[in-house]
Amino acid sequence: GALYGTAIGDALGMPTTFLSREEIKKRYGFVDSFLEPPADSAVHSGLKPGTYTDDTELTFALARAIIKAKKVDPRVVAEELVRWADENRALEKNIIGPSTRKAILLLKGGTPAESSGKEGTTNGCAMKISVVGLFDHSKSFETLFKDVVSACMPTHNTSIAVSGAIAIAASVKLTFEGFSPERIVEQAVIQAERAGKLMNGASVADRIREALKIEAKDDQEYLDKLYDFLKEPAGALTEDAVPATMSIFLRAKGDFRRSVLLACNLGGDSDTIGAMTGAIAGSYSGFASIPKGWIRTIDMSSKTNIRKLARDLLDVSEH
Repeated sequence: GALYGTAIGDALGMPTTFLSREEIKKRYGFVDSFLEPPADSAVHSGLKPGTYTDDTELTFALARAIIKAKKVDPRVVAEELVRWADENRALEKNIIGPSTRKAILLLKGGTPAESSGKEGTTNGCAMKISVVGLFDHSKSFETLFKDVVSACMPTHNTSIAVSGAIAIAASVKLTFEGFSPERIVEQAVIQAERAGKLMNGASVADRIREALKIEAKDDQEYLDKLYDFLKEPAGALTEDAVPATMSIFLRAKGDFRRSVLLACNLGGDSDTIGAMTGAIAGSYSGFASIPKGWIRTIDMSSKTNIRKLARDLLDVSEH
């Protein structure tokens, strides 16, 4: 559910990425299916409907790194990242964020994984971190924090990025506890705040709390207000994307379809917000809750056997 949720949320949000709320309403009305991106899209032009992006690709790469090492090893995470970048010629295209791009260049230049991500503050770690929440679903929050830091280290080793990432990873982990969406979000905020303190820096906790206060009479008004909440819609900021994700998950009460549709109609970094929201809601609601047609579309477009990846990740998490 989490892995398919990531891919589906990403693919639904792909066409609306970095569009404003007004542009989405003007072009599409309300997006409720996989669509083709605008021809003038800065990042996704030419992609077919139902295609996921680097958000999902790097989530799967992180999962493969965990499976390979049987733990979250920053050096193996870095190796998988560079391998993926080389195979997809990522540095030649406009498909990755600025922090990830800089880290890949440093890694390829010989900078160790422990140092390559010291300036990464964007949402490139939070977008892929759900698999750490899956891997650590039965472990302590202390272990989760250490593993999130290790996963973020090669690209986003900053307090703001780690606090955002742990909010997402903790949310996925907490879905295994049978908690309500309210309880999941409450605990995720606590973990985000704790992460900032442990790293002696900023956290996204207050921004999440602010996003959770948004009230609206219907979903359209809610999305308008949430879009206005974003500091920099085209900036791929952790402090925008993670709070938006948590707010949407709570607004939708964990319902998968409603969660990912709210995410893809928001605008801003909607593929990333869709991927993170889909991961949490997919894990919370379960694989059976995901529309079968959406699953078939992803299976046709995916280069990865998602079911096998899920089984392999579960196997290493239990040993």
